[in-house]
Amino acid sequence: MTEVCLAVGCTSLGSFSTQFRRFVGESPSAYQDRVRDEQLARLPGCVVKIFSRPVV
Repeated sequence: MTEVCLAVGCTSLGSFSTQFRRFVGESPSAYQDRVRDEQLARLPGCVVKIFSRPVV
């Protein structure tokens, strides 16, 4: 998130989070979690299992 913060011209993570919430309506971490869940829901279950298996 720090890379995105700096890439869009914010100088602090706090100001980025505040502005992100103001424009998007949710925190950056909540947005990231929601988008990840939506992307995983589109994948077939067998693919999700392959990439979410613990590496021993």
